[in-house]
Amino acid sequence: MATEMKGFRLGGEGKVVEVDGGYFGGYVKPANRRENRVDRRLARNQNGKRQCVVVVRQREGRTMPSAFPTEASAASFIRNHVATGTEIMADEASS
Repeated sequence: MATEMKGFRLGGEGKVVEVDGGYFGGYVKPANRRENRVDRRLARNQNGKRQCVVVVRQREGRTMPSAFPTEASAASFIRNHVATGTEIMADEASS
């Protein structure tokens, strides 16, 4: 799939591209006993396998997914795969 999408760009003048990301993986099962439980929101209690899947989709067109450590690290991927002059729609993510 990667070779098929190599050099492919979405969008163009008058086109709309939508971008969104979701986090998957990295679940740490909590301990059964209350006294053994830890705060799983802290970095030291996570396993480091959590990934963000970012999807760039052209309205009525193709879709390009990719996985990154964070949603903010996908910015260069989006710049490289969306044509200049394209309107980009995204959610409330600051990146």
